[in-house]
Amino acid sequence: MTTCWVPGADESPYNIHNLPFGVFSTADETLPRIGVRIGDQILDMHKAVLSGDCQTCAACTALRDPALNRLLTLGKGAWKQIRAQAQEALTESSIQDIATNWLTPLNEAIMHAPLLVTDYVDFTMRAPDAARIYPRASNGRASTLIPSGMDLARPSGHRRGDDGRPVFGPTRALDIEAEVGFLIGGESALGRPVSPDAFEEHVFGAVLLNDWTARDFAELETDGLGPFASKSFATSMSAWVTPIEALSAARTAAPVPNADMASYLKESDRYGFDLHLNIEVNGVAVAGADFAESYWTPAQQLAQLTAGGALLRPGLLYGSGEAVTGQFNLQNGDTVRITATAPGPRGTTIALGEVETRVLPSIT
Repeated sequence: MTTCWVPGADESPYNIHNLPFGVFSTADETLPRIGVRIGDQILDMHKAVLSGDCQTCAACTALRDPALNRLLTLGKGAWKQIRAQAQEALTESSIQDIATNWLTPLNEAIMHAPLLVTDYVDFTMRAPDAARIYPRASNGRASTLIPSGMDLARPSGHRRGDDGRPVFGPTRALDIEAEVGFLIGGESALGRPVSPDAFEEHVFGAVLLNDWTARDFAELETDGLGPFASKSFATSMSAWVTPIEALSAARTAAPVPNADMASYLKESDRYGFDLHLNIEVNGVAVAGADFAESYWTPAQQLAQLTAGGALLRPGLLYGSGEAVTGQFNLQNGDTVRITATAPGPRGTTIALGEVETRVLPSIT
């Protein structure tokens, strides 16, 4: 079994089989930079590049950026190479002395948004029998994606007042939708659909999402146009992006497809991911879900994104849909935390980066 020289890393769900990417800074080094989480430490990729002989190739240039966007443009080959080099640095004893200087304790790090999301699409995961021909989705608001740790001001909008007539004011029904999000790296051509079998060629990694919903605003929004004010105010996302390669051991058979499914969605290898999601409110577990039960696979949702000819470009994020939802009616001061675990190689466990957000009073 591959072991890591970082103390405690082998026992952590952020072990050598995981290695999620994020962007961080410290009080002493305020420039945001890319890091890879290993146990309770962060491997500073900027420092790693500066210590090497090559600093100007495409990969090294991308790793010196304060966001993951340029890295996402490099494609699967570069992603795999960088991940393999990080694993080597963290397991080879001959590199340990120098690589120790590239580590920052997690408790000293200030986390930032890992990238600038360029587009956001939100799918619905629950598919009734009558809707099992193709996945349904709505275009979201990329500008209101916020990283884990950032507070959320209670949104205001139109809802029904006590007399049943529409009034404008803070939502009285702020709710949670826990989802898994997938970040696009490789680009596609305009007008050319992408097959679900090309999933790993285009998806860099996975994040957890809390796609907040104001249920009372939704009551006044038309079915024809879909959600607007009820969803546009914020979506919280992990500060850490788990490489899709890290989820290889978590592949599991997806539910049997309906015979009426559109032909462009049919997969040669139909699989989902064995992720278990958990929601806590103020430190108390309130809900959980098994992501593997979702009818539409992440690969099919990717294919649906381009079915009409729309292109994929680096930085596009799509949400799986509501793996966990409910009527929680969150109060001001409540803190919501979403976590997820998945099987790793040889009996290990990995974790996706958590999403934690505190609800503040409305500013209107």
